[in-house]
Amino acid sequence: MDTGFVDLDILLTRIRHPQSKVYFLDAVKAYKAGALRGALTSAWVALVYDLIAKYRELSALGDAAATTFLRSWDNATAAGDIAKLLQLEAGILEDATANTQVVNRIARTHLERLREDRHLCAHPAFSAEAELFEPTPELVRLHLVNAVELVLSQEPLQGKAIFELYDVDVQSPGFPTAYERILDYVEQRYLARVRAQNVRNFGTVLAKSLLKGVPPQWEPLHRKVIPSLVAVRERAAHAWPDISLAIIRLIDSLEPANRARAIAFIAAFPDFWPQLQEPTRTALQATTENADPTTLIDYRVLAGVTMPQFRPALLALFARLNREHLASAIAFHPLADLWPHALEQYRSSSSWRGSEANFNDLIAPFAGRLSSQQLDHLLDAIIENGQNWDAADTDTLMLGVLRNALLADRPSHDARNRFYQHIRRMRRTDKYEDVLTFLQSDGWVLPPAELAADD
Repeated sequence: MDTGFVDLDILLTRIRHPQSKVYFLDAVKAYKAGALRGALTSAWVALVYDLIAKYRELSALGDAAATTFLRSWDNATAAGDIAKLLQLEAGILEDATANTQVVNRIARTHLERLREDRHLCAHPAFSAEAELFEPTPELVRLHLVNAVELVLSQEPLQGKAIFELYDVDVQSPGFPTAYERILDYVEQRYLARVRAQNVRNFGTVLAKSLLKGVPPQWEPLHRKVIPSLVAVRERAAHAWPDISLAIIRLIDSLEPANRARAIAFIAAFPDFWPQLQEPTRTALQATTENADPTTLIDYRVLAGVTMPQFRPALLALFARLNREHLASAIAFHPLADLWPHALEQYRSSSSWRGSEANFNDLIAPFAGRLSSQQLDHLLDAIIENGQNWDAADTDTLMLGVLRNALLADRPSHDARNRFYQHIRRMRRTDKYEDVLTFLQSDGWVLPPAELAADD
C-alpha cells in the first residue's frame, strides 16, 4: 500500500468512535514528533479500544459472540485480572476474525503485523540480542493507515451471527407479516450492517430453507422466508448474482422428494425457470402433470399455478380435489384459483352445520383477498341455499369477511339489494342486522321493499 501521500490529519476524520480518535491522535502526535515506537504502541491501543467499542455495538444488536467476549473482558476488568486482560487482548484479532467476523482474514494478517511490531516496541526483550527495535517512518505510517482503513473507519458489521439472530427473530411474534414491511425490516435489521460475504450466505440459507426444508423450524414460516429472500434480491442487489448461481445449482441437483418445493420456489421467483437445465424443467413439469389429488400431501406444488408451464395441469388438479383436500389446500395457501371451487362447495352445502363448516374451512381463509365481484358471488351463494342463509353462524361469519375487505372491494349495490330483498322476504332482517348496518356504512341505502308476487 502506498502511504506516502496519505494525510494523517485527514485520516483522523475518518475514525468513527470519538474515544478511538483520541487514542489514535496520540499515535499521530508521536509519529510527527519522531517517537516512532510510541506511535506504534498508541496505534495498537486505539485499535484494541475500537474493537471493544464495536463489540459493544454488536452485543446491543444481539450478537452472542460479541456478548461472550465482552462478558469475559468486563469481568476481568472489574476483578483487576491483568493476566486475563492480557490474554484477551492477545486473542482479540483471532476472535474478531473467527467469531464476530468484524475483521476479515486479509485484514487480520496486516493487523497481526502491527501487533508484532508493537511488541517489539513495548518489549525490547522480544528483539534479537536485546537490540532496540527501531521502526522506520514508512513502516509506522503503513500501520497507522492500516489501523484506520481496516478497523477504525469501518462500521461494526455483523458476521455469522446474522443466522442465529434471524432464526430466533423469524419465529417470534415481533417479526412482521405484511409483505412490504418484511422487505423493509429485513433490509434494515439484517442487510444494512452485514458483511457482503455474509449477505451472500444469508441469501443462500434462505433459499435452501425453501428448497430443502432446513432448518425444520422454518417449515411453517415460508410466507416470511420468501419475502426475506426477495429483500435480499431487491435491497442487496450486489450479492444476488452469486446467490442466484448457488440457487440454480441447488434446484438442478434437488432430490425428487423436494420437487414440489422447487415448483413453489419457481412460482415465487420465476426468473430462475429459463436458467435451469432442461432435465430439471422436464422433471418439474412432469411432477405437476402426474400429481394425484387423492394422494396429494405436499400442497406447495399448487403454488405453481401462476406459472404457464404448470398452470394447465394444476387447474385440472384443482377441479379433481375433494372437499377434504380442497380445505387442506386452502388452509395451506388460499390461492385465487381455488376460490371458484371453494365457492361452489359452499353454495352446495347440504346442512346448516355443513354450511358453517364449509364457510370456516373454505371461505373464511380468503378474507381480505376477495374482490367486489367475488363478494357479490358469496352473497348470492348465501341467499340461493336455505342451508346457508338460515345457518346460525352465517351472519357472524359473513360480517367477519366483510370487515376484512377494502372499501373499494365491498359488494356492489346490486348484490346488496338482492341480499336484502331475500332476507326481508324470509323475515331474517333481525338476524342480519349487523351485516346490513355494516353494508350501509359506505353510503348504501336499504332499497324499498319489493312487493310479493301475490300483493
